Amino acid sequence: MNETPMTLNAQEQKVIEQYSGFPEGNRLSYTKANETEFIITMHYLHKYLKPGAKIADIGAGGGTYTKTLAEEGYSVDAVELTPEYVAQMKKNFDGNDYIRVFEGNAKDLHFLNDNEYDLVLAMGPIYSMKDFEDRKRACKEALRIAKPGAPVFIAFCLQDAPLIHEIFMADDPASEMTEIGYDRKKALVTDNTGSSRILDTMSVVDELMEAVCKENDATKVCRFAQDGLSQIIAKQVNSMSEKSFAEWIQYLIATAEREDLMGYSDHIVQVLSKGEYNEKMR
Repeated sequence: MNETPMTLNAQEQKVIEQYSGFPEGNRLSYTKANETEFIITMHYLHKYLKPGAKIADIGAGGGTYTKTLAEEGYSVDAVELTPEYVAQMKKNFDGNDYIRVFEGNAKDLHFLNDNEYDLVLAMGPIYSMKDFEDRKRACKEALRIAKPGAPVFIAFCLQDAPLIHEIFMADDPASEMTEIGYDRKKALVTDNTGSSRILDTMSVVDELMEAVCKENDATKVCRFAQDGLSQIIAKQVNSMSEKSFAEWIQYLIATAEREDLMGYSDHIVQVLSKGEYNEKMR
């Protein structure tokens, strides 16, 4: 199969430049606050996975989810844009019969078959794309390769939590503001300078998801916060005892779908279904 990436645009080149040399494989485990994103996401994945499921991990990064799911006995096809991560995964997973690794672009997964996967993850590509049509195209590809009724997990980065914990909790927030495009009257980040992450409002997420569902006969299943308030109170979370941390995780699970709290999570996931949702997947 031909897995040659498409010609890269400026945003995609920025993604590769940002992540090259960054230890993405450790991002979800090096603090308790970061680990919450992984734990909550795995909780939701286990809601939908069934024995023998075949998974596509699009934008697999360092392969954290790929590795964990393969260790649980699932077959995983990992696709990644950044060549450095592709090389790392191919080396780390060499000889692992549960994992295949491809270098590719989420907008063009021509090397993956239609209707092949029981679950599709798109945990990074969408919030690394600026263009609305590119985002729709990547979502369309994720849905194309999913089996009818299978869940597709699409992640977004939101505005407020990163703004609060990265800017307002810095030593000199006023100076930090000069490093990003920021509309003070609307309290919105307009240009996340230096990062390829697009910080969305909930209304933009809704607009994209409505368009994707309408154009691809998809259904919205649920939406959940991956890390909740964890990054905003990271100092407190990181100092928790194991018993307290377990209680914090339980709180995050119990409130993951609460709309009034969702805007303060760094990351959220919209779960879509290709066509009508197949309840038997749960």
